[in-house]
Amino acid sequence: MEFEGKVAIITGSSGDIGAGVALMFAEQGANVVINYLSKKEKAEEICSKIKNTGSKALAIQANVIEAADVDNLISKTITEFGHIDIIVNNAGTRRKPGNHKYILDVTEEEWDMEIDSHLKGTFNCCKKVLPGMIKRKFGRIINISSVVAKSGSSGASVHYSAAKAGIIGFTKALATQVAMYGITVNTVAPGIIDTERVRWRTPKMMADHVSKIPLGRLGKIEEVAAAITFLVSENAGYITGATIDVNGGIYMD
Repeated sequence: MEFEGKVAIITGSSGDIGAGVALMFAEQGANVVINYLSKKEKAEEICSKIKNTGSKALAIQANVIEAADVDNLISKTITEFGHIDIIVNNAGTRRKPGNHKYILDVTEEEWDMEIDSHLKGTFNCCKKVLPGMIKRKFGRIINISSVVAKSGSSGASVHYSAAKAGIIGFTKALATQVAMYGITVNTVAPGIIDTERVRWRTPKMMADHVSKIPLGRLGKIEEVAAAITFLVSENAGYITGATIDVNGGIYMD
């Protein structure tokens, strides 16, 4: 129970990966805040599963693009649990699966939404959670990027790739600014993980895609959650500003 007494917020945790992280944290003893935008029933379902582990859970609706919503998310968490040790910035837009766009087809509105939901949302949450972490001289921040931030895959849209690449740069800069307070900031960049977001592919499309992955399979939600769990553990206390790739070898630095 390494995280016993710790308090964690996972944004966008009504989705597959966020929920997986929340449950793994809870199994290690953390009290967890489930942040959602519209899927209230799903968020409450995850809270019930967390409570079955013996940990506490709270579902809070917030749009991370809106600073006022993030203020509410942070203040409600502190009211309920007293402090915040960990935040996993996982929220982002949920475009139609497979809706990858060539640059000439991307509208300005779509560009702004993608950048705001991933990059501005991460900025808002970090900015609002840091004062408490600085005061307590402890914190663990994990920002979720993507393999396409580095690979620029032909199947990825330019606005999504740009937003996720921005998260890596943001993480490095922030890590240098808050290290003196005992706060670490790291990125996890998943590849293609077996979630509802990838199941739009036909069997042939899926087979073709898997054939390009050196490990020969899709990633598991639990494998992403395990990487995040490690980065917030005591064993990773000397790791900051890093990007951990969980992609089966489809892209290697």
